Amino acid sequence: MRPTQKIAYAFFAQTVLLLMLYAAAALLGAVKFLSPADPLALSLPYHQIGGLTNVLLLLAGLTGLLGSGLYAAGEGDRAANETLLGYAFRLWTALLILAVAAGLLGLLEGRHLLELPPALAALQIVALVLVLVAIGSRLPRTPVMQVWMLGLGLNVVGTIIGLLPPGDYLQDRALRALSTGLTLNIAHPLMAAAVGFWLMRRFSNVTEEWADTGVYSVAGMVTLAGALVSLTPLAALGETAPVVGNIAAFAVPVLYAIFAAHAYRALADRSQSRTLSAHWFALALVLFLLGMGLLGALQAAPGIGVWTLGTRLTDLQITLTALAPAAMSLGAANQAAAELRGQNRRVTGLTPFWLVSFGLIGGALALGAAGVTQTLTERRLGLGYLDVQALIEPLYALWVVGLLLVALGAAIYALTFWLRRPEIRSS
Repeated sequence: MRPTQKIAYAFFAQTVLLLMLYAAAALLGAVKFLSPADPLALSLPYHQIGGLTNVLLLLAGLTGLLGSGLYAAGEGDRAANETLLGYAFRLWTALLILAVAAGLLGLLEGRHLLELPPALAALQIVALVLVLVAIGSRLPRTPVMQVWMLGLGLNVVGTIIGLLPPGDYLQDRALRALSTGLTLNIAHPLMAAAVGFWLMRRFSNVTEEWADTGVYSVAGMVTLAGALVSLTPLAALGETAPVVGNIAAFAVPVLYAIFAAHAYRALADRSQSRTLSAHWFALALVLFLLGMGLLGALQAAPGIGVWTLGTRLTDLQITLTALAPAAMSLGAANQAAAELRGQNRRVTGLTPFWLVSFGLIGGALALGAAGVTQTLTERRLGLGYLDVQALIEPLYALWVVGLLLVALGAAIYALTFWLRRPEIRSS
């Protein structure tokens, strides 16, 4: 195993652990919506567990994308700057430990999706820049790696924007929307798309030329779709919201449908690979289609977004969009483990895949139904918040069941990933 691939595999292991912690934190937050008001009386308060859940989810996706890109970069004849990668991995490990500790101690900030304290956000920036330099200074920039590095660079820019001090409330909203939009809606989908096209060359018979052309075109479409969704809250601060919202509501589903068309060609022309990379790739695509293609466009529509903003539909859109890169990373981890073991087989098995898939899709349907009910009763009919919460409690119960399935699937994935790990030896 090459040193770069060894570090990539360590990133994969961290991703699996973070997903288990995310599922546990999400469960602690979800049960607080059931009767009695807090079945787990000794758990963390909701605002604290909510911040920890967001941090774990975003870090899980980004950690998996880092591991996926590093593994793909480590396949060539030329080696990356392994010294810088070693420093980057140590910094990233410290970041993860400190972030979890900050969440448990209630030290996370209250800015939604920007909960990391400035010191930890700065640590994240340094680690990502080290990865960019280590990869970009030594390795040939293939189309897949170019798109992946572009996404990683935009993630750095988005994190820096989130650290800028706002002058007033409107500037705070604008900077927060720009930072989260750039990272969640553009940077992470770009990196996930690059990983997806790298996986296509594994589980399908598509040619290298087709994949190289496709990753460029899909990268442009993902960027445009993410920009439209991200510009909608910024446009709401001015007078151009209806124009931007109407364009986004029409264009975003079309752009992600084209991404799906590329994926269908690869999935329809399968190779002899027996790994589960295609399964996790398909799940990631479904999550992107639901999170960005459907809910992102729906909430961008001027006549709809004003009613759904702040409901469970908003939470669901963010969650699905953030979970898609994590699912893509699990596919890359499965593929990498099989290749490093020298075996064309299902490393982690179908059980965790179906548990996670049914849990995510079923929980998403329940949470989506809760959001629609909130919109119709609380926003349109004017019912009280507590009355609406009591009305949709059965949907919350289904959401909790979905999270339980996800947690169980993540635990089984982690166990099999550990038991069938390759021999860690540098060559």
